[in-house]
Amino acid sequence: MNKMRTAGILWVVSALLATGITLIFRVNPVQVVLTIVVGVVAAALGLWMIAHQGKGAVRVSNIVGAAWLVLYAALTIVQSGELAAWTTDVFLALIGLGATLLAYRGTREAISRAS
Repeated sequence: MNKMRTAGILWVVSALLATGITLIFRVNPVQVVLTIVVGVVAAALGLWMIAHQGKGAVRVSNIVGAAWLVLYAALTIVQSGELAAWTTDVFLALIGLGATLLAYRGTREAISRAS
């Protein structure tokens, strides 16, 4: 399995985890809406990356990855008094960051193979 497809699967998994955690544990309506929206975007991106690996998907992955990281870093700061909450937010931030980096590396390898 190539890295782009793996990154897509990782985006879908991170979206499912984020949405599940949100529906079970989050009580702040703003946090719920933000995390659900970003989760839906991440899931759509992941499905797109699984079906079509290209530079456009990587560009979008970079943008979504940056937004994902900013959102979960902010949630980590907001929930710094609750160990389980901020630990979960850090974990989710790292999964999104991992998907972004994996997609980027997959593109870099495809370019070097083509050269």
